Amino acid sequence: MRITLLSFSFFFLFLSAFTGYGQGRCSIGGGGFTINTTAGCAPLYVEFKSTVPNATFVGYDLNYTGGEPNLSTNRTSITYQSAATGTLLQYGVTNTGAEFSHCEKITIYESRRVNMQYASCGGGKIVMTLTNDDVLKAYDQVEINWGDGEPPVYWKKGNPLTFEHNYASVTSSPTLSITGLYDGGKPCAKGLTAPTTITFARPQLNEIQMSAVEMRGDGTIRLTYKGVTGIPTNIQYSTDGNSYITAGKRSSGGTQPYEIRSLNKDQSYKVRLSSEDLCAGSTETAPISTMTISGNSTDGSNNLKWSQYPDAAQFDGYDLLRDGTVIKSFTAIGETSYTDEDVECGTFAEYQVVARLKTATSTSAPVGIKVETGAAKPLSGGSVSVLDKSSVNIKASVPGAGPNTSFELTIERAEAGSTLFKKIITLYNQSDYIDNNAKTDELSYCYRMSYENSCDQKVPASEPICTILLTKKLTTLNWTGDNPILGGFEDYTVVQTGSGGASEDIPVQKNTSYTVKLNNQSALEYNFLVRAVSQDGSFESLSNIVNYRRSAGVFVPDAFTPNGDGYNDILEAKSEQLQSFNMSVMNRWGVVVFHSDDIAKGWDGTFEGTNAPVGYYYYKMTFVDDINQTVEKSGTFMLLR
Repeated sequence: MRITLLSFSFFFLFLSAFTGYGQGRCSIGGGGFTINTTAGCAPLYVEFKSTVPNATFVGYDLNYTGGEPNLSTNRTSITYQSAATGTLLQYGVTNTGAEFSHCEKITIYESRRVNMQYASCGGGKIVMTLTNDDVLKAYDQVEINWGDGEPPVYWKKGNPLTFEHNYASVTSSPTLSITGLYDGGKPCAKGLTAPTTITFARPQLNEIQMSAVEMRGDGTIRLTYKGVTGIPTNIQYSTDGNSYITAGKRSSGGTQPYEIRSLNKDQSYKVRLSSEDLCAGSTETAPISTMTISGNSTDGSNNLKWSQYPDAAQFDGYDLLRDGTVIKSFTAIGETSYTDEDVECGTFAEYQVVARLKTATSTSAPVGIKVETGAAKPLSGGSVSVLDKSSVNIKASVPGAGPNTSFELTIERAEAGSTLFKKIITLYNQSDYIDNNAKTDELSYCYRMSYENSCDQKVPASEPICTILLTKKLTTLNWTGDNPILGGFEDYTVVQTGSGGASEDIPVQKNTSYTVKLNNQSALEYNFLVRAVSQDGSFESLSNIVNYRRSAGVFVPDAFTPNGDGYNDILEAKSEQLQSFNMSVMNRWGVVVFHSDDIAKGWDGTFEGTNAPVGYYYYKMTFVDDINQTVEKSGTFMLLR
């Protein structure tokens, strides 16, 4: 025997239908319980109480389907929320150990509102359609009360779902009420009433419009349009603009796709929508013409020609696409040809023309052209850009490159200042490469590129393009001036990024140096890099990053050993960011034994040509830091030998 103590809500057990009147434990007999009802409308409250004397255990399965029951010992009632039919099982054991059971069949009738849709027009006529779902199927009939004093009408199983009614007045908004009913003799008489306020706003037929027409390569016209629910819309096409053929009919609302198949992609068609509302109002949309395009290849160029759009009142312009990307736009309706010279021998390209209209677009089927002749063109652009301390990104713009292009791109490298270029890689149908064998903080690298198209035509190596190497000396940034972008660039920009994340772009024209300008309010630390951008904005080159710490100060060691062993023989003050500096060293009697105004010049431990004695010495210095502050600093150190 399997007993489960249930402490959670049971109403969900009947959200799915009972599977029938269970047997199994029901056949034991000997049990019994009072019950307030066994049938009624949902939600149905059922209360039960055992009448078996001397029972040591009593449990109930609220949805018994046969086999082992799922028993609860602490239930005396349940509310069934949804329509269903099933079995309530009592199972128990007496104090003598005898088993007993009792079962009652429970029937819960549907009570939810019947669903419907309606369409109306200005003359007072409506068409109402009942929704043929599980709710409707549960009722024996439906009462329809029009809400205008006219007698109700009734739907019965098997009857048509659509009803028409004419309201005498359209100045008010009557309430249409629909109620599901059961035949006599059933414990549930009816379900909930669904009231709907009727409005007589006539559907706007002019809302039904096309937004896109496209001819496919297989001769299928695919159109996209907006429909209005309940308004039949005919999709029609014509070859002459006079006689139209209906390809299909839809009554759905919202954005709708539709396909007209088995047509000639090289034929121009006119497509329109024809709609009629319930009050016999009708309209046809302005026809949209399909576009055609043709082309051929001569002397290394592709020549395109397309049909002129016939309706100037609709027309806004043309877009010419190559492999899905717009390569040229036109505004004059008579511009119907173009020569594409940005192609390479051996390449294949697909072209489409799109007529941009006031409220829609019309797109031609694609035409494919392969270039058979013509001389190879030089690279049309390229750049080198530092990614990190060991990586350089090389990019090239190969003429005619696209998804249907075949080419080989060779990249060579030399260190800046060297004329010895060595090949580092040949790419196949790729124009982007990362060189991970660089030391970008130490050297500038120059690259040149060449390519070979699918007609075995080779283009000589390009002019070298070199990475920007950025360095710093005190408060001045310097960088190499070799061209980093093929075809040149506008100017340099210094990008200054503070430790807090704030960034500033500082234009410096074609200069190759910049003096850092900071003040007391500046961040404590900055990263700098230099950026160059091609004249058309297609390519960008970035330098390595230089870190700059504001007011870094001066470091003086606390001891040095001028004994000639080559290690720690010179007392040196160290700093990278000073504008001026002077330092004096005194012995314990205050005699100056060393003085310098050059931070690169240190004390070797001698005084007047002889070794200074071992012991403590005192230093005093004055310097101007990178934010123009005059700072005085003093201290002691030990001279050891």
